[in-house]
Amino acid sequence: MTPALRARVLREWQPFGASPDIPTGSPASQLVPQVMKKLGLEQRLQQSQVFFLWSEIVGSDIARHAQPVSLRNGLLVVTVDHPVWLQELSRYHKPLMLQKVQERVGKKAVRDICFRIG
Repeated sequence: MTPALRARVLREWQPFGASPDIPTGSPASQLVPQVMKKLGLEQRLQQSQVFFLWSEIVGSDIARHAQPVSLRNGLLVVTVDHPVWLQELSRYHKPLMLQKVQERVGKKAVRDICFRIG
């Protein structure tokens, strides 16, 4: 097979719309950020990390009783399963939780945390 023929065959079998700057065979953990950046959704990807990394950020004890439910305009809404947890988190743990979240996803992505019973 000649190099020209090989190149032609490869072009024909290349997936439709494949981007030359995104290598094929890359793991999804590398592809997703690249695609999101190209679509202008890089900040949204950062924000979504709060939901995926929640138990790592706050710890498994708190994560059993409190879960993030929404993130809009920098306000992270977290539901808790009991009024005692609401008081404990909002009074004593909120500053440290906010700091940890901001370290992971950025200060622009999350500017405040609001706790609700849910």
